Amino acid sequence: MEQKIQALITATKEKFGLTNYYLHTSSFRRSLDIFEDTTYILTTEWLPSHAKKVEEDDLNPPGTAIIDINVHTGQLKSILFVDNKSFAEKNIIVSTSTNDIIQWIEEETGLTYNEQFQLVEEGNGRLFFKECFMGIPVSPSGSIEIKYSQDGQLTLFSAIGQFPPKDKFKQDVPALSLEKVADLSKKQIKLIEFPLEKQKQILPFYGLEEIYITNDLTRTIPYEFFVNDKIQLAIDKIIYWDLPTNQSFEKTFLTFANDVTIEQVISKERHPNLLPFTNPEKEQCISTVSDFLRQEYPNDTGKWILKTLYRQDNYIYATLKYNEHSDFIFKRKLLVIIDAENLQAINSMDSQFMLNTFEAYTTVKKRTITENQAFDQLKNHLELTPIYVYDKRLAQYILCGKLDCAFSVNATNGELVKLDDL
Repeated sequence: MEQKIQALITATKEKFGLTNYYLHTSSFRRSLDIFEDTTYILTTEWLPSHAKKVEEDDLNPPGTAIIDINVHTGQLKSILFVDNKSFAEKNIIVSTSTNDIIQWIEEETGLTYNEQFQLVEEGNGRLFFKECFMGIPVSPSGSIEIKYSQDGQLTLFSAIGQFPPKDKFKQDVPALSLEKVADLSKKQIKLIEFPLEKQKQILPFYGLEEIYITNDLTRTIPYEFFVNDKIQLAIDKIIYWDLPTNQSFEKTFLTFANDVTIEQVISKERHPNLLPFTNPEKEQCISTVSDFLRQEYPNDTGKWILKTLYRQDNYIYATLKYNEHSDFIFKRKLLVIIDAENLQAINSMDSQFMLNTFEAYTTVKKRTITENQAFDQLKNHLELTPIYVYDKRLAQYILCGKLDCAFSVNATNGELVKLDDL
């Protein structure tokens, strides 16, 4: 394996024309994808030959090349030249024409344009592509970004996301229409209170809660399902206690040591975030969260719901939600960080500090229109677009319709407002 790593480093230098560079550092890291597969990445940093030696805390000089390569496939994941400057001996891309760049991406990634990725933004020396399947968007989505300098040198290539093979998709023909989902659309209208910075007010608005609808209309998939990409264990337990505790809680600074050894690379060790929770671990984490709340929030018995547990780096994260109904766009949340070794709480993050910024705002509760009236205003602005959504139960992407709306209705006066303007 060490010979293979050295061969990758040598091939990297030759492939990208780094004759005028020397290898500064190399390291390994690992990542998880949506299929719970572990990928090992070799990161190499190359300094221009004329650059002085960089100390550990110094910034990389202009022209430094940082390159990520999949250890086991040899595929390029990203390349970045610092400050948009390259001293590479040869142009990595043939030209800056869009067609030539697309062809280079296809050769480098093995992907096919318009089948697996599409151009969505272009200009000022930058091209941005989004993942697709047969021209239809995908969720969660991947992206490819390209940047080049004025002299035509590639200065950034980045491929983020899954870009799975065709056998991961259950191919179908879009069959949904706004007429077919009309009843569901009405149910997705929600009242949300938005803070308006200019007016220093919190006003109620009616809007449509974005959702994915399966192509056969049998079920829906909430949009928020893909917002958090952690592998989570659902708990959904209200935390109660009889008595607070006199013990004080002392925070411990977190250390994020993610060093990966050559032995782990060789064995293709599964990512530690995949380690399942045993029942004793789960029960101890629940007890730890309860003890933490008794210490830090002694009067809050029954006011917090422990939603999930997940592993990240060397820690276990417990996510909690405040147990109250609120129409405010920002909900109060709490993150309790637990040492994965001794299962004791060592740190926390409470969103209350962010919510405090709105304390000086005036909250307007009075509404002059109903939910049905709001829907009548919004229905002509609803959007239903086909999208392939990953279904964890089937371990496949299935065709859905993404129901969305770019507008909301001010509940105090009936004014139609773009969400981007709020």
